[in-house]
Parts: sequence; C-alpha cells; structure tokens
Amino acid sequence: MSAMTQSLAIPSSTVFIMISKPLAASILGLLAHQLLFIRGEWHLLAPTVFSTHVVLALFLVGAEIQLNGNVSGNSVNALASVACYLIALFTSIAIYRACFHRLHHFPGPRLAAVSKLWHVWQCRDSRNHLVLESLRQEYGSFVRTGPSEITIFHPAAFEAMDGPRSNNTRSDWYDLLYPRVSSVFTRDKTLHDDRRRIWSHSLSTKALAEYEPRVLRKVSGLQERIALSGGRPVLVNDLMRWFSFDLMGDFAFSQDFGMMEKREYHTAIQMLRSAITLLGPFSPAIWIPRLGFAFIPGLWKVKDWFGMLTFCDSCMERRMKTEVQERDIASWFIEDAENNRNNKEHQRWLSGDTATVVVAGSDTTAPSLTTLLYLLARHPKDTETIRQELLTVDVQDVKAVATLPHLNGAINEAMRLLPAVLTFVTRVSPPEGMKIEGTFIPGNIKIAAPRYSIGRLESAWEEPHRFCPERWYSRPEMIRDNRAFAPFGLGRTSCVGKNLALTEIRMVIASLLSTFRVRFALGDNGEAVERDMRDQLTGNPGDLNLVFERG
Repeated sequence: MSAMTQSLAIPSSTVFIMISKPLAASILGLLAHQLLFIRGEWHLLAPTVFSTHVVLALFLVGAEIQLNGNVSGNSVNALASVACYLIALFTSIAIYRACFHRLHHFPGPRLAAVSKLWHVWQCRDSRNHLVLESLRQEYGSFVRTGPSEITIFHPAAFEAMDGPRSNNTRSDWYDLLYPRVSSVFTRDKTLHDDRRRIWSHSLSTKALAEYEPRVLRKVSGLQERIALSGGRPVLVNDLMRWFSFDLMGDFAFSQDFGMMEKREYHTAIQMLRSAITLLGPFSPAIWIPRLGFAFIPGLWKVKDWFGMLTFCDSCMERRMKTEVQERDIASWFIEDAENNRNNKEHQRWLSGDTATVVVAGSDTTAPSLTTLLYLLARHPKDTETIRQELLTVDVQDVKAVATLPHLNGAINEAMRLLPAVLTFVTRVSPPEGMKIEGTFIPGNIKIAAPRYSIGRLESAWEEPHRFCPERWYSRPEMIRDNRAFAPFGLGRTSCVGKNLALTEIRMVIASLLSTFRVRFALGDNGEAVERDMRDQLTGNPGDLNLVFERG
C-alpha cells in the first residue's frame, strides 16, 4: 500500500507549478485592468487587442506542448491559465464599474453599469429609442446607460452638450468611418472647423439659390410619379427614399440615379440600407463594428458597409472626371482637393466627406418626409389648414412657401415627435466635468441626449404626445421649455444642411398637398409607421401606404 501511495504521489514542485501558473495568470489579468485597460479609450484598438490576446493564448498553448509534451494535458493546463487571466480581468472590470466607478451613484440598470453589451442586447431589434424611453420612465432624468455613460432626459441637455459655453468633445461613435474623416465624422475640433468651412460654402444662401431649380425639378418628378398611381395606394417609404436619393445625386454630384423613373432601388442604396442596419444594435458599442470591419470585411452586412463606401468614392471619382453646367456640392470639395493635390490627408478627407453627403443627404430627408405625411394623414384638419395656406402663395416660390406658419409648425411637430435621428447624439464631458441643472457629470464621461424622449417631456411640452402645429406660432404657451427642440443640433456641430433639408421638405409637401388629397389606404390607419419604427442611426419608419387623390 505504501509503494502504491508513493507511485501516485505528485512531486511538490509539480504541485507548485500547477498552482503558480493559474495564480500568475490571475494576477496578470488584474494588473492588465488596473494598469492598462482602466485608462483611455480602446475602441480603435479593439481589433489589435483581440488579435494580441488570441496570438498570446495560442503561443502559450504551443509553448506548453513544446516544453513538456503530452498534447492534451498541457493544452488543458495552458487554456486553464488563459481562462484564469480572462476571469480575473473581467471580474476586476465588473467590480470596479459596479462599485467604485465615478458614476456608481447614478441610477440605472446594474448590467448596463458593467458592460455596454447589455445595451447592445436590449437594442437587438433596433429600437433604442424605446429602450431609452423605458429607462427614462423607470429611472428619471439622469440614467447610467453604460460603464462610463450618462443619458440625459432633460430640456437643457442639448444646450449643455453643444451650446456656446460647452467644452465637450465628440464621443467614440464619431470614429465610425476612421481612417476616413469629415466635418461630421471627426473628433478633431481643428479638422472639423476646417472641413466645415467647405460645407458652409457649399450650402450657403447663395449656393442654395443655385440648387433650388434642381429641387423643384425633382419635386415635379415626384408629383408626376404619384399622379401615375391613379389613386391606388402608394408605399410612401420607397417613394421618398427614391426621391431623396435621386435629389442627393443631383445636387451633390450632378448625377441622376433614376430610381423614381425606374421605380426600383439602385444597388447602392440597397447596400446603404443594409449597412446602416448594423448601427441599430451596435451603435451603443462602436468597438463591435470596428471588430467586424477588421476581421470580416467580406461577410454579412459588413460587406455592404464597404460596398457602400466604395460606391461613395466612385461617385466622387466620376464627378471629378465630369464637366458640369450647374455648380454642385462636389464642386467645392473638388476645388479643395485640387488645391491640396500633394496632401494625401486631403484625399482621405475627401472620401469621408463624400460618404457623409451620401448618407446625410438622403437617409435623413426620406424618413422626415415619411413621418410628416403619416402625421398629416392622421390629422386631416391640419392638412386642410395647410392646403388653405398654399392657396395664398405660388407653390413654386421657395421663399413664399417658407413663410407659411401651419406648414412650418407641422414640420416642427413631426421633427419633435418622430425626429430623423432618434437617439444617436453623444459627447464626452470636459476633463473638469460639467454641471447640468444642478447635477454634476464627472470629466471624460460619455453623455447622450435622445431627441425622441426629450421631444416628449412633459416638463418641456404641454400635451407632449399631441400633434399640434399651432404651438409653434399661435399657441406658444404650449412650449414650456424651447431648449428641448434641436432637431438639427446646436452651435458649431449643428447640421450645416439644415436649410437645404427644410427647403426639400417644404417644397415636397407644398407640391403634394396643393395637388392631392391624402388619406390612408382602405383598412389601414398607418399604425405600422411607429409600431415598426427602427432606430438605425436615422429612423426607419414602418410601412406607410397612402392614397393620393386629385382635388
């Protein structure tokens, strides 16, 4: 029995090694968090971090096998050490975020405090606007929605984030297109101001006057296309996407994509729509798309993302080889690129600005028109009021149409209730922190302000869920706090295309309502628009089927 015991005895040195390796791995995991990952931002380095860990794990397994033989046994030992490292790393992260982080006293879901993966899971069906609204109702005006993130449901949020006294910076989300950059997709304030100057010239009052004939031509084409329906139901979502994309091609690149005429989607917009759906669930954790861009560029919807960017670049390349009679937006960026021909950075910037004009120039106008027509169909009295207004002006006169109070009020109400960008507005607080209506937000914290929820706050709006255009001109008492309305943003980061977008919307509605009476298709009340709304960077309304009858 003694001999048997001796033969089964494990040498003390072996026991020490078996214990020390997992212990060393655990200590390394703790140190990795406390000395490294607890500091700074890691979203752009996510592919490198992931690859490094995979390579080191494989190296450890290989080294164990090479030094000690016994493939199966030593592989298990090596993987056990890797597991200990990861368990220690993520346990340290979770405990710190839940108990010791500077935001631990803010209310919010416990799992949201530990990881943004909770938020990603909640947004798996691309309804972040409803996820955040439910959090507002449960937790109040300041909610911790991530390890280092506070979502603000207060009328003062937009002013605090982008007002004249704000010193915030854009969040990690704006590295989405990196290494491409533009005035929209950059966090560098100097670069933003430099590129924005070009955008300001291309969308100045003088430039807009030059674009107006293009807008009117496309609006006329839209009217003709609807007339061909002969009173049959029209899927408004498709029609407005075709219109906005065709118009964007015209005033941006002097290119006609012909979707309204063909009544079918251009391959590029199919890729665009597919690519944008990535942002529904994954915008809360932008490092996830960055992993996809790095490791699966040719698969799934990531393939469409790169296909969309390639298409955008091809639009600019084609335009640079084309002589045009009418100045377009691309003209301004081409001039800048030619003046900086030897600067490789400018080529990268040109690519980023091109992608921006394609997405921002088409994918925001279409949902705005769709939701506005939905609300007008739901409120025929307001539609009739606008029709009566239109009888007093020339509906081809952009300036005259812009003065109509009920039309402008209806547009504002649509943007308040169902904004084109429902939730994705994020900034990072300054190092010294900031105070919003008495609540202190520590420094270097991501802050969000969802327009969908803020547009429905009772503290800011009387009867917040009611569509009431009069609140914008004859019943100002219904606006309790006008800081809660910023559909185009504020200050230096506001949407430079605001006036062009409003011109498009006004002229489309003026043309359609002066020619047609609008109603829902038989047996349809339009409820799918809000019920099936998806939050995918821009809002993607559910199907809207309307009947347009002359009269």
